[in-house]
Amino acid sequence: MPSVKVAIASNSLGKPAAGHTLIRKLESAKSHGFDGVEVAFECLEAYASSFPQSTRASRLRAAAAHINRKAQELSVALISLNPFGAYDGLIEPIEIKSRLEEAELWFDLCRLMKIPIFQITSCIYPIDPTRITPDPEIIAANMKRLGLLAQRYNVQVAYEAPAFGVHLNTWQQIHEIIRLVDLPNVQHCLDTFHVAAIEAGDPFNATAPIRAGGITSLHQSLDEMKRTVMPHQIAYLQLSDATVADPSQACYPRRDLNQPPYMTQSRNCRIFPCEERRGGVLPAIEVAQAVFDLGYTGWVSMEVFHPDLWNPRDTVPDDWATRGMASWREIALRCGLDKHTSGKL
Repeated sequence: MPSVKVAIASNSLGKPAAGHTLIRKLESAKSHGFDGVEVAFECLEAYASSFPQSTRASRLRAAAAHINRKAQELSVALISLNPFGAYDGLIEPIEIKSRLEEAELWFDLCRLMKIPIFQITSCIYPIDPTRITPDPEIIAANMKRLGLLAQRYNVQVAYEAPAFGVHLNTWQQIHEIIRLVDLPNVQHCLDTFHVAAIEAGDPFNATAPIRAGGITSLHQSLDEMKRTVMPHQIAYLQLSDATVADPSQACYPRRDLNQPPYMTQSRNCRIFPCEERRGGVLPAIEVAQAVFDLGYTGWVSMEVFHPDLWNPRDTVPDDWATRGMASWREIALRCGLDKHTSGKL
């Protein structure tokens, strides 16, 4: 069995708005034993803001080239650029053209950073639902255009269904689009949080954070995944759990009472799997086990979103990298991967 390599998301090592730089986060990932880092666009854009070039695109390209040199110096792989959005269900040709132009800039940034994976989510709040369609044929046509453009840059498109997607919020819906697109480089991005939450979670229910019948629903979904999804159809796997969310959002950095409940939980309450003592409530490890049972041996990435990431204290990147690696070791142990990892146990 080939080795599984483990990465961590750059925005899970501190928010750039709190002063946590992408360079610092690459160094922290390396020092705590991660093989790679998924690059959040907000982290790259914040880093690029300090560059002197005259245009946004030129600043981003200069920053990407510098980040690539730093990653090579550290021997850390940059595995993905994310999350692209507000595209898959668009209807108006002018909007589709504009988003494809932005996507091509991202593909060029992937080239500069030697990143193999471009991640896109299905359309989410606050997009105006009248701008997008649930029609799978139209969505697939849009995604095929994106996939063909990505092929020019030798980039995989990792397509994700957030639990709060406007029209697409399950892996099954994404799988149908992937089937219709029928391009080898358009694949799944599976996230243990989103799969577990949509099937079993009740984000604001502190008394019963798992819905009645939720575990049965999840097991049915995972059984279907085992019959349906092939390992080569997965671009990468993100590993995340969550605590129960506060519906008032009183202590969250960005308060938006109009966002869907799963979005509130996703953006503020995500912690690493196997952190039950810290309040983790979702059956995330069951989702991870199902994906590994498929025979998947590609990249996995640790991903969290939490108010502490907005804290400006210097130790934030190291604190969360430490937690992320401890979580990965426990995941590998529980899923029987301890002999098939990249040597971090």
